[in-house]
Amino acid sequence: MSATGLRSRSKKAPAGLRGARKTEFPAFIEPCDPSLRQRAPAGDDWVYEIKADGYRSQIHVQDGKVTAFSRTGLNWTDQFSLIVEAAQRLTVRQAVLDGEAVVYGVTGIPDFQALRRELGRKRLGGLRYHAFDLLYLDGYDLRNVPYVERKEILKQVLAGAPEQLIYVGYLEAEGGRAFEHACNMGLEGIVGKRRQSIYRSGRVNDWVKLKCTKSDNFPIVAFVEKLGAQPRCIASLYLGRRKHGKLVYAGKARTGYTEAIARELREQLDPLITNSSPLSEPVKKPKATWVRPALDAEIEYGGLTDDGLLREAVFKGIRDDLKKVSSPSIQPVARPRKAVHIGVPRENILQLLPDAVAPSKDELIRYWRKVGSRALHFLGRRPLKLVRHTHGTTFYHKGKLPPIPDSVHQSRIQKREGGEGVRVWVDDIEGLIGLVAMDAVELHPWAATVDDIEHADRLVFDLDPGSGVAWEFLVETAFNLKRILDDEGYDSWPKLTGGKGLHIMVPLERRVSHDKARVYCRSIVQRLAVANPDAYTTSAVPDRRNNRIFLDYLRNGRGTTAVGAYSPRARQGFPVAAPVTWKDIERGVRPDAYTLMRPPRGRDYV
Repeated sequence: MSATGLRSRSKKAPAGLRGARKTEFPAFIEPCDPSLRQRAPAGDDWVYEIKADGYRSQIHVQDGKVTAFSRTGLNWTDQFSLIVEAAQRLTVRQAVLDGEAVVYGVTGIPDFQALRRELGRKRLGGLRYHAFDLLYLDGYDLRNVPYVERKEILKQVLAGAPEQLIYVGYLEAEGGRAFEHACNMGLEGIVGKRRQSIYRSGRVNDWVKLKCTKSDNFPIVAFVEKLGAQPRCIASLYLGRRKHGKLVYAGKARTGYTEAIARELREQLDPLITNSSPLSEPVKKPKATWVRPALDAEIEYGGLTDDGLLREAVFKGIRDDLKKVSSPSIQPVARPRKAVHIGVPRENILQLLPDAVAPSKDELIRYWRKVGSRALHFLGRRPLKLVRHTHGTTFYHKGKLPPIPDSVHQSRIQKREGGEGVRVWVDDIEGLIGLVAMDAVELHPWAATVDDIEHADRLVFDLDPGSGVAWEFLVETAFNLKRILDDEGYDSWPKLTGGKGLHIMVPLERRVSHDKARVYCRSIVQRLAVANPDAYTTSAVPDRRNNRIFLDYLRNGRGTTAVGAYSPRARQGFPVAAPVTWKDIERGVRPDAYTLMRPPRGRDYV
């Protein structure tokens, strides 16, 4: 067909189309944006386009003058000069095209990094325009014309056009298969559109996009801590990748973390902190806290930069939890309401406990005098983390301690992040009473003694029930775990936590490193989680814990703690964490069986 014939046909076509309206030439039109979906919609009324990895652009042709606009309406005529020059040769008087500016990479598909390189040059020989819609033509607004009819007119307009202008057709195929093929080809994804859909500005449901994301495992080499966060949590992760036997820097994952995940990651990484970078080739990262690359993170990313770094990296989980399931919608955990903590320096508050209720010091002293000799079997000669109550504020303490009585001992320890810290410990009843003088309510001991803080002498399994979990099922789980430990050759005993959960304690005849203890406990709980994922989770993310038990192995690690046996809890009714026997559990002991006024009886639990 001749150019004259095409011009004549394109002029006549709009007037006869259903929905076409004769109007003045428009200014920039806000784009129609597809809604993001995880799955392709069902039904024969959907067709699919290939989604290109480029810049969205709107091309206006008006009586020989061509203007290129960015997604937000900025004039990008100079940036897209090659496309503009090509559009000037179209055989139409007026037109508004919607599409994507792209550059093909070495694989022959649109490559965002190649596009950015191209735009940095003076000559833009590789720039192409993927035109997928026609909004206006020769005096007629086509936005109310059905999609498939707009496509037909667009195809006519671009017939014989310069090579820089490429018509984007559509696929009549089952959406799931189209998406799978697009991802296998390395494309960015697909866009599904209803055949009869009109063009509406803004986010719409008649257009949907499915994005292919690349996913792989990358060792965590460092983290950046969120400044001022209480409790401590990560803000982002630095990642590495293994290349020719070396560990090189791969980039930074800034997103993908809820508040709960950020705290959980900080706790998991804590035992791995090291003074130097594990990377084979040094990179300058002044905010990094370096860690041994013992944990791999699953990362979704959009591609690689020219330097080989991850682009659009999103944290999805630790490798232990990788399961190919659709990600649930995770809402951030609400921050505790603010409390006035007059007289308590902010730098001493590791975690605020706004709903805590603390007993009086007289009540605590009477309690420790009554049970102290029994309690020291579990609490004595161990570094302690303290929950303190002072000036009306209850909190996990960190940093500089208040005046320490002579009956309370101090040990200087080397911090993983460098420098020294002080941990307190006791070995008699007067020491327990001395802790009360320091405003201590709860005592959370290490799984190690002061004689050898670098090696664990016990294991801790924390069974933490989510909402909807009955106590009876928690008990059943505890016995299942006991049977596994029996088979492994370990004795164990249960501990009521003074809350709604249970701790399963395992004394060790031979001490092991804290890292080995944590890895072993993780392997044990994963047996339960893998066998029954609907009932158990090893993730602290709140949305994953509804109607499931959180099998918490993170109580094991250098410096990590669990509430000690006989420790009071700063809760209504002043419950006590109580060592019990397996027979007590069988007989139906309840989680609130013991309190400050009704303490556990003395027994040989170990």
